[in-house]
Amino acid sequence: MGREPGPTQEALLKVLVDTSVWVDYSNGFDSPEADLLERLVMTEQDICTCGVVVAEFLQGLRSIRSVREYSRLFGDMTWLTPGEPETYLAAAALYRDLRRNGVTVRSTIDCMVVMLAAENHCLLLARDADISRILASGLSMSSSARFPAARTCCNHTSRRPRIE
Repeated sequence: MGREPGPTQEALLKVLVDTSVWVDYSNGFDSPEADLLERLVMTEQDICTCGVVVAEFLQGLRSIRSVREYSRLFGDMTWLTPGEPETYLAAAALYRDLRRNGVTVRSTIDCMVVMLAAENHCLLLARDADISRILASGLSMSSSARFPAARTCCNHTSRRPRIE
């Protein structure tokens, strides 16, 4: 999934997928974001992950089989690693700036995910109210980006198997 485009190969999208979308996808929930994730997987785009997303997602799985299956899937992805201490300091500053501007987010993890996407020039695919508020605030960094096709890209209603 993380290969460089060749001369005749289209450039790959680099997309960090938030926990919220992985939950929809694994449960077969029809959301535009889960449908878009399915298309990204099918077209072998550069789907990225990070430690906090994997930890959040795997802790919610009930079966060992699902944990193994998704662990293998995540293992094949591009992993974004926070710079120490820079990413953590930037996420804390973002959280404070949001609060100072009247924007409440419930989790520092969402600030970390947004900062990781921005620092790695990734598009961010999420179905999360806090991440939406962070991005809408304009405070996250000019290089962070929403995934604009999340609402309009997919019109099919494929059913993925529910994984527990």
